[in-house]
This record gives sequence, structure tokens and C-alpha cells, in this order.
Amino acid sequence: MTSLVTRKQGHTRQTKRYARTRKWLDSGVFGGLIWILGAIVLAGVFGGCATDVAKLEHFSKIYYQDSVPKAHKLAQKHAKDNDLLWLIQAGVSGFQSQSPAALELLDKSEEQLLAFEKDGILISALAQTGATLVNDNVLEYRGNLYEGVFVNYYKALLYLSNGDTRRARVELNRANDRQRRAKDYYAKQIAKAMAQEQARFEKSEANGLVDTDSKQVDKILHQHYSNLAAFSAFEHFINPSVSYLSGLIFALQGDSKGLDYLKEAYGISQSKLIAQDLEYFLKQKAVSKKSSKSTNAFTWIILEEGRQVRKTEARIDLPLLTTQGFYHFGIALPQLESTPQPSNTYTLGSSARESSFELLAYIDGIIATEFEKQLQAIATRALVSGSIKLAIQIALHQGLEQVDPGLGLLGALAGHLYSRASTSADLRITSVLPRQILLARIKHENAQQEVQILRGSQAITTLHIQPCTPNPTESKAQAPKSQHAKSHNTIALCLGQDSILYIRDTPARAYTRLIFQAP
Repeated sequence: MTSLVTRKQGHTRQTKRYARTRKWLDSGVFGGLIWILGAIVLAGVFGGCATDVAKLEHFSKIYYQDSVPKAHKLAQKHAKDNDLLWLIQAGVSGFQSQSPAALELLDKSEEQLLAFEKDGILISALAQTGATLVNDNVLEYRGNLYEGVFVNYYKALLYLSNGDTRRARVELNRANDRQRRAKDYYAKQIAKAMAQEQARFEKSEANGLVDTDSKQVDKILHQHYSNLAAFSAFEHFINPSVSYLSGLIFALQGDSKGLDYLKEAYGISQSKLIAQDLEYFLKQKAVSKKSSKSTNAFTWIILEEGRQVRKTEARIDLPLLTTQGFYHFGIALPQLESTPQPSNTYTLGSSARESSFELLAYIDGIIATEFEKQLQAIATRALVSGSIKLAIQIALHQGLEQVDPGLGLLGALAGHLYSRASTSADLRITSVLPRQILLARIKHENAQQEVQILRGSQAITTLHIQPCTPNPTESKAQAPKSQHAKSHNTIALCLGQDSILYIRDTPARAYTRLIFQAP
């Protein structure tokens, strides 16, 4: 009899457990728990699929410490999936290493940039779901306007080096147009992005849990971005190196528009060399067409050095212990950080009249200008995503707790782990751009001269400025070419012809390219 009662009691307990399990399954909470556990796994998977910091740093180590051509080949492999970030890295490094694939890569970069700009750099359809439930790393890299400007800039340099000034002028016009409309573009984009995030928040279960108004966002920005002032951000998004190159090319071809670009570059950089250029070209313009051509000739040197800023992560992790459960609220934000690098001094080692380099463009400041404009949208999106993840945790915990208190605790733990694992800032940023761009000018003497370009006391390039044979066929045979010496480059220039020289200096070596020589 006792045995029969025991069996009946056991059967009753099993029935109750089954009923609770059935209720749990039918409630949909079980599916929610499975989804959360899957999201924890996916958070790690997506972090590995996206262009991550480890890949970027590996590329950067090769680019700056070893060989630009090697870095270019690595970037090409990563760019096979048409990842915009790697297309830009491969295109720029390809130009610097004189790769035949450079133009195609830069063209593909621009195609993607144009498409993303049209759709909205700060706005994405996936932002409604993917970025909320995991993080922004699951989205395509959509680039920045300053990167688009640089893509056009390097395409112009490439066309110039190939002797195609017509296409170079087209690219320079595109670059200038891009940076001129940047301010209005971001004003509209930020307004749309903020409205999108607010709508997403109001429709979610997080509405009312966390305050996401502008005051809260401003508080976060003030707390975590006070260092932006150190980057001396440029006003109006204008990159003076683009304005200067445009002005120089146009002025050398007798186009009066060149003077306007030179004035713009001078207004930003206040460079004495640009002031001298303005004076020189204004005098050239004043000379009568009947007068003999000026015998003055110059070589302008555009030198890129250092590595642009990188991004690091600032996290806010708040474990919330309440009477109802243990939850996690977190946000992760990208920050700009200067890369450690030596302070180099560049000079011209000769009897040339212009013997020093001047700062033309501070690229970190240009990047900081655009980054600062994006911050409110980035911080708002992070705050909204963190709030929605908190709401998911609470709903999961409370739903499971109605079935079984033990399951409620398990749900709270799973939700907590999911929130922490999926909270990550998007740290993707190009690393191939310089920290700053410098400028120098050499006036050609009446006789043959040799000029060394020095980094400290080390020669990175030697220029031989010498008479060129007037016969066109012989002149073509004597056209200046770069000869890669073991220690540095040697470039031959024509004494009576204006020239523009491009140099990308890295700690490993300098890469020199003649990009323009007047006929």
C-alpha cells in the first residue's frame, strides 16, 4: 500500500514538472533563452568575421615597420570580399608602391563610398536589428567623408604620375566638392540618425527604463571625449593638402582657379611657402602673354609622415542588482588615440634657398573634426542599444521566473552574459593615412645641383637637378625615374622644368614618386 502511494506521489510530481515545462515551452520563453544563448555565441563569431583590430594592427606593423609593397599584398587579400576598409588600404598602399592594381582598387573604393554616402553613412537598415542585438561590428564598414576625399586625392596623384592631367583635374574637383558639402551632409545625416534611434527606442520595451534624452548623451560625451580638443580639429572639414595640390596644378597650367585654391590652403595652414607661391603665381599672371616665358623653375615636395590616429574603446559596465534580479547595462564607445611615434624633423640638405619643410595639413585634426560630428549619433545609438538589451534581460528573467524561480535565475545570468559579450565599440578605421603632410620648395639654380631630403641627419631621397636634352625623343629617354638604392631613393629632375615630388616616409623607408613635370 505504501509503495502504491509513493508511486502515485511520484507520478503527481512528474505531472506537475511536465505541466511547468509545457507551460515554459508554450510561453515562448524557452525560445527566448535559446536565442539569448545563441546570441552570446554569435557575438563572438561576428567579432571574428568583421574587420577587426588585430588584422588592422598586423597590416600596420608590416606597412610602417617592414615594407609597403608587402602590406599592399596583404590588404589585397582582405579586399577580395570588397570590404571598403581594405579596398582603401590596398588602393593607397598600391599607389605608394606603384602597383598596377592601385587604380582599380581606388575606383572600387570610390564606387562603394558613393553608394554608402547616398544611403547614409550614419544610417543603415541593419541598425534596426543586427547592431542592436549584437553591435556595430556586424555592419558593413561604410567609411567617412575624409576617406572619400583622400581616395580622390590619391587618384589625382596617380593620374598625375601617369601624365594624365585631365583626369587628375577631375579627381581634384571631386575631392574639393566632397569636402565642401561635408558640413551640410553631416547636419542632415545626424538629424536622420538621431530620429531613427529615438523611434527605435520608443517602440522597444526599453522605453521608460533608461533616460536617453540629449542631456544624458551630452553627459557621456563630456565625460569621455574631453581629449578631442588636443587634436586641434579643422573647421569646415577642409583638407588644406587637397586645396593646395589643386591650386598648384591649376596654377601651373595657367588656370586662374588655382589662385583661389591656394588662398584657401593658405587661409587654413598659414604656410609661408604657400604665401610665396601665391606671390609667384600672381606675378606670373601679371606678365604679358607677349613677354618671354619665365626662366624660374621649382620643385615642390609633398611629404607624408607618421601614422594617423587609431580608435580605442571606452566602456561603461553597470551591474544592476535589484530585488527583481541581477542585470547588466553597458555601452561601449570608440575614442581617438594618437599612435606612439617619433618626432621627426625634415630638412633639405643643400645650398637651396628654401631649406626647410612646413606643415601643410594635420590629418589627425581632420579626422577628429568628422569624428566629433558623428559622436552624438554614435553615443545615442550605444545608449539605445544598451537600453534594449537591458529590457531583453528583464523580460527573459521575469518570464522564466513565472515558470520556475531557478529558471529565472538562469535566464538572468544568460541575459547578463549576452549583454556583456555583445557590447563592443566599432574600432575600425583606416591606418594607411599619414599623421601630417609637409611641404617644401626648391628653386632651381642655373647650374646642376644636388639636394638631399633629410629625416634628422639621415638622407631619405637625393635629387639630381640637371639640364635636360631639348630634343623630344632624347628628353623622353632621359625622363626622370626613381632608382631604388639600398639606403634611399635617387630622383633625376630637369633644371628648366617645374616638378612636383611625392614622398611617403615610414620608419622602415621612404617611398618617392615624381608625380608631375611641366613640359
